[in-house]
Amino acid sequence: MAKPTKAIHDQKQVDAEELNFKVVGPPQVVLELEDGTTLKILFTPAKVVRLKDMYNEEGEPMYQVKWGTGISASVPMNLLKAPTAAKKADSGY
Repeated sequence: MAKPTKAIHDQKQVDAEELNFKVVGPPQVVLELEDGTTLKILFTPAKVVRLKDMYNEEGEPMYQVKWGTGISASVPMNLLKAPTAAKKADSGY
């Protein structure tokens, strides 16, 4: 069931409806780069809203999707270099 909310469109706050959703199919894209690296990108949708009374040029309702991403790399050995120690943040103490 749609829940009334607000969204920003063209730098203005507009009425919108938050929609429930389910992910159908794998939310992952796999890219094979020319240097031999494989990147796996996982898209995690967090929120979907339909803008009220707003339509694109084809007459379709306008939607906004907020999401997060996760990236995993599988890199060929010849592109790797020795890891460096992580720098510790100065705590000020």
